[in-house]
Amino acid sequence: MLAKGTRVSEQKQSFMATLDAWSDKSVIEPLADAYLNGPEEVIINAQEYVRKAIRAKVLESYRNGQAAGPRKAFVPARRAHGL
Repeated sequence: MLAKGTRVSEQKQSFMATLDAWSDKSVIEPLADAYLNGPEEVIINAQEYVRKAIRAKVLESYRNGQAAGPRKAFVPARRAHGL
């Protein structure tokens, strides 16, 4: 069931599309606001640099998780009876 006002296309965004949206809101827009007094080229270059840096770090993290494999279930140690 979709949340009120949510379209199917919004719900099925890829992980990277969702990451891009977060990057825009949480990193790029604040950077752009900081650079408003600078030339437009500086703002654009800063946005591209930050987006690529974040995507590279997330991809690195994902690959590290894949290399680690699935988590093993916790199995408590057995106690000897009478102790």
